[in-house]
Amino acid sequence: MSGTALMYMLANMFLTQLFYVVGVGGVQEDNLCLCLAFGIHYLRLAIISWLCVMTYDMLITFRNNVNLNPRPEPVNVLISRFVKYSLFAWGVPSLSVISASVMRMTVNHQTVDNLNPYNCWFFEKTIYNVTFAMPALCCFAAIVDSLVRSWLTARATVGLQVDKKTRLKMHRKRTLQLHLYVKIATLLFAVNVFGYVARNGSPASDPVAWIAYNVGHSLQGILVALAVTCNCQVLKIYTRSFTRRRRRRPRNGSATALFDKRDNDISDTTYLQNLTWDPVPLPV
Repeated sequence: MSGTALMYMLANMFLTQLFYVVGVGGVQEDNLCLCLAFGIHYLRLAIISWLCVMTYDMLITFRNNVNLNPRPEPVNVLISRFVKYSLFAWGVPSLSVISASVMRMTVNHQTVDNLNPYNCWFFEKTIYNVTFAMPALCCFAAIVDSLVRSWLTARATVGLQVDKKTRLKMHRKRTLQLHLYVKIATLLFAVNVFGYVARNGSPASDPVAWIAYNVGHSLQGILVALAVTCNCQVLKIYTRSFTRRRRRRPRNGSATALFDKRDNDISDTTYLQNLTWDPVPLPV
């Protein structure tokens, strides 16, 4: 369940960056610029919604599995849970976009109120604060609540384990997942804070927030992917394999290579006459 939600979140990040690059490139057509603005608005809020789903699912998993080995759940329960998660993760951004379109028709008749003439993302400040900043803040509050309760649940379930090795292994697995979600939540929160400051501030006088938002928005997808795949366990495995490969690689023509070749020849045979040094190896 968490892996599927993660794939949806990464797909939303990819589409968000794609739409954002098209919008920054300069769109002269007002209707196309408005469609890009609504699309980015929807996808950016969907990213936060899927992260909210991931942290809540982690809390449910920690509560239902008090042992190291997870208890398998029926397929119908998993499907029902995934449908509920999908309704929330896709429904919240949909309601936000509908509210933004209604406010645009009733409050402000401008197509898009931009930070600069060639960016199709930022709406008028009131629309942005009401339809994006407030739902995002509520989702981040739910994420923090799920993370805190997951930490308390993991701490309690780890203490219930009798065997020391099982307790340490369970603590390591739970801590690794918690740290991963904390990193992702911190990254997304920082990027959205920079976007909020850039939208409500003055980008002409203080472009630091605008530059930081663009850099974070461009790198958030690859940073989340690296945080998921390249944790300390994976890096340790690759480091060990690389070190062993370096140690096993002999120098051509050296005495070590001759001895290693002779050892391999001896180990691959069972005849006694091959157990003698013929020819005599070179002196070292």
